[in-house]
Amino acid sequence: MKIDFRVESVGHLYSHETQIALSEQTIANIQGFYTEDILDSWASYDPSGVETMQRAVEERKAYSVIYGIDGIPLDVYGREEYWENGSFDGELFATGKYVLALGPGMEPGIKEQAMPTVSVGDSVNIEGREYTVMAVLNSLQPVTEGAYEGGPRDSFYLDYIMPAETFRECWPQNTLRKLYFNVADEKIEEAQEKIDAYFARTGLTLSVTSRQSMTRQYERETRSSAVMGNAVSIVIALVGVLNFINSMITSIVSRKKEFAMIQSVGMTKPQLCKLLVFEGLDYVGLTLLVTYALSVFAVGIGVRAMVEGGYTTFRFTLLPLVVCTPILVVFAVGIPYLCFRNLEKDSLVVRLRAEE
Repeated sequence: MKIDFRVESVGHLYSHETQIALSEQTIANIQGFYTEDILDSWASYDPSGVETMQRAVEERKAYSVIYGIDGIPLDVYGREEYWENGSFDGELFATGKYVLALGPGMEPGIKEQAMPTVSVGDSVNIEGREYTVMAVLNSLQPVTEGAYEGGPRDSFYLDYIMPAETFRECWPQNTLRKLYFNVADEKIEEAQEKIDAYFARTGLTLSVTSRQSMTRQYERETRSSAVMGNAVSIVIALVGVLNFINSMITSIVSRKKEFAMIQSVGMTKPQLCKLLVFEGLDYVGLTLLVTYALSVFAVGIGVRAMVEGGYTTFRFTLLPLVVCTPILVVFAVGIPYLCFRNLEKDSLVVRLRAEE
């Protein structure tokens, strides 16, 4: 595949599954972390997970996925916000004598609590080679997720990260698990088109994750909820408009004798029609004023405060109200006019004699 866009940075991720022995300190860390409350909470949604952890402690061994990384994923793990215990030193890590332990994925900011893995500074034996644990990092699923390694699923795992170069020395037969690369923002669309064209031409079925693919996935996942939300909004809007129309018609029809009395003392038909139109516009004006105010405060401020800081973006718009405004104005003018014409079909005497 010919690439005529510049790749700004790359990264590699390899993986290898093995079994490791648990030291006394590691077992103490696991037992100290998983208190009775945590175990009860864990067992409520994953009973087998608790059993595998307890079995690993009893047998003093656990399975482990060893990741070899460099470039982009290593830069991510090098950020302090992902350190749970210890700290990361890129130069020491590159020597190949150190590994990074992956923790359980705790909330950021928990740095003093012992993690249920090897302690910082301890040694870990991985297939006959000794490594020192430099730090315990937050387990980032977007980085490590991927195809199943093939080991037993019902096992307790303690995963580690080592430099990609060291990994290739230990397991030269293992192939690349993930390839990361960044391109300039203005070249993203071009890069996606090149990749799509390449896979379409070659027939390969490799998984590719990009901004565009994540956008398409998000749109697919949210399409059903968006359709449901739009349908509910339309139904509520129709109910509101019909209720508005019904209120206006009821108000005009119930006052037909009042209108006949006003006309009997000199009010002309155009004047009465204009009066009804202005009343309708008053209703619309009051409705829109309250609706716009409630939308700004309830949605623009209240809902924004609830979703701020999450994984989604909030965009407030008054476009639906702007679209409804001319429709309500048309109803405010048209309904009184049509109702008045219907009332005028009866003579003034008939309307005056009508019972309430």
